Amino acid sequence: MEDDLYQALLTLGHPVAWLAFNKAVGLPRISLQRISTVTGYSQTGRADVETARVQINVSAETYSEAAALGRAVSELLTELRSGSVIRCRELSRRDGSSETGGDIIRQQMLDISVRYRA
Repeated sequence: MEDDLYQALLTLGHPVAWLAFNKAVGLPRISLQRISTVTGYSQTGRADVETARVQINVSAETYSEAAALGRAVSELLTELRSGSVIRCRELSRRDGSSETGGDIIRQQMLDISVRYRA
């Protein structure tokens, strides 16, 4: 699931990383982190389908850039049916910002539910 989401988001043309980037990258950029995973069970044991909640942080220099990229991420993932990913659904989207070195980075944080084959 992680690689399928990563590869899909790369098609948007911006840097993408799970958790954090290994080096400084420009803006806009996309980072992902798993918030939780729910494993299904049947009477015979663990099911092969799981649901994860993934937070996707979109960072940009301006609010309009962050909002546009946030919409693009949501549209891309809600239409994604690839590899292990069965279905993605946007649960929520929040605006935010962070200050680093005197610069203000605008963000959108999307919570996405990802149903996938384990």
